[in-house]
Amino acid sequence: MSGARPTRTAFAALLGAVAVMSLTGGCSKDWGRCGPDPVAEVLRADLYGTYKGPHGAGLTLRGNGDSTVSFSADNWPEESGPEILKGDARTFEGRGSWRIMGDPGEDDSISLRFEDRPANRPGQPLQQLQVGKEDGRLVLFAKLGDPDVCRVYELKQ
Repeated sequence: MSGARPTRTAFAALLGAVAVMSLTGGCSKDWGRCGPDPVAEVLRADLYGTYKGPHGAGLTLRGNGDSTVSFSADNWPEESGPEILKGDARTFEGRGSWRIMGDPGEDDSISLRFEDRPANRPGQPLQQLQVGKEDGRLVLFAKLGDPDVCRVYELKQ
């Protein structure tokens, strides 16, 4: 066993390095603060419109003039994991119906039901998006993968 003891300066430097590491990636990020601020109690008509996302993705939510709603998706990711944030993620074109999910007073989300996606496609596409607000505008988003790493797929109007 060595008789050398760390100096106060060395100990302070070590503490500083640990603090920097925790701020830059080693520390868990609060999952609740990842992404836009969620919105509760959104109306269906508020969501109508076209949203644009990463790598040319587009989602158009429509009312059909009766009690039904539909959507069309362009360059929509075939999978629902964090790999969809990469530029080379596989995509498809799809159509279907959507609905708002959520209990009164809780954050709302929308559920997409693809009606024309071929059954032989691998994986499960992104089918649920939270409704949020950023800079006063509605945003649809999904938190992807490990909650300790903030990865968000966002679609903005």
